[in-house]
Amino acid sequence: MAFRAYPGPAAWRAGDFADGSWIDVLTPEQRGELAVAAKALPADEDRWLEMSRSDLDLPALAPLFEQVTAALERGRGFALLRGIDMSPDDVDFAYRVNWILATALGEVIAQNTNGEVIGAVTSVVDANDNGLETRGYVSNAELRFHCDGGDVASLLCVRQAPKGGYSALASMTTIHNTMIEECPEQAQTLYDGLSIYMRKEGNLAGRTMPKRPVFFSREDHLLSWANLRLMELPYEASGEPMPAHERAALDAFEEIAERPENKLSFKLQPGDMLLVHNNVCLHKRSSFTDDPDPNKKRLMLRLWYNVPGGRAEAITPMDRRKGYFTQNPYVIRHR
Repeated sequence: MAFRAYPGPAAWRAGDFADGSWIDVLTPEQRGELAVAAKALPADEDRWLEMSRSDLDLPALAPLFEQVTAALERGRGFALLRGIDMSPDDVDFAYRVNWILATALGEVIAQNTNGEVIGAVTSVVDANDNGLETRGYVSNAELRFHCDGGDVASLLCVRQAPKGGYSALASMTTIHNTMIEECPEQAQTLYDGLSIYMRKEGNLAGRTMPKRPVFFSREDHLLSWANLRLMELPYEASGEPMPAHERAALDAFEEIAERPENKLSFKLQPGDMLLVHNNVCLHKRSSFTDDPDPNKKRLMLRLWYNVPGGRAEAITPMDRRKGYFTQNPYVIRHR
């Protein structure tokens, strides 16, 4: 096929954000408005699921939310909100804050078979126990570059690890543009598509999904989606070697993403919320060592949501917009 490079704000490199100007720090007025809305949520979390954006009155935050959505949908593909006012000891309040932010920004979808819409990202298994059917967010092991479900994945930092736990982002448009110049054969393999393995969870058996492209060319922009580990697992599950051309393409993709000039690295602080568009950017996390006090363990609250009318609708049929985990009714968290 004839390749084309895609310029624009989504084709960024790490040096573009060296000054930290990409971080949006909440004003005192915005912090107060968010806290009031979070405290006003009903005690019954099931009632939160009945809410929509129109139920929220957030005049101080509304311009920020418009700016964030523009950055995600038409810009660099990520945003970071800083200065969210919450105690690392008040996890229930963190759930409330997360729900207000998510409801204001999009339409939330489930992220596991329990129907959970807010997932606790914390270590419950050791890195050495991170096997075929173990989802990476329950381990303290490194999470290689990947995309999640929904249009946007968000992480609200409640508590950070004292050692490790760094986040990193990479532009899939930059990776694409580099590949078509340096290794077009591998780029073609990714356009042709790779299979992914969906891990066994609940009453869902582990299974290999049909091949899907990594790169989707649109008229004036590129959409992408990749998960390095899930693209390797079909072969580990079957005991067969990964075909050489697929292995070469995935290796080239990862090597370009890991180049220092392409990888924006940082460490989330308590009160930060990272938002990443899953069709624009990859994200990853380094391994970490927890505080020995179990009440001070690293804790992030993860949430996936769709952007109504967003550009991802062009590559995801409407009947699949709610993702893979549609087996059970939604719950805020599984208790």
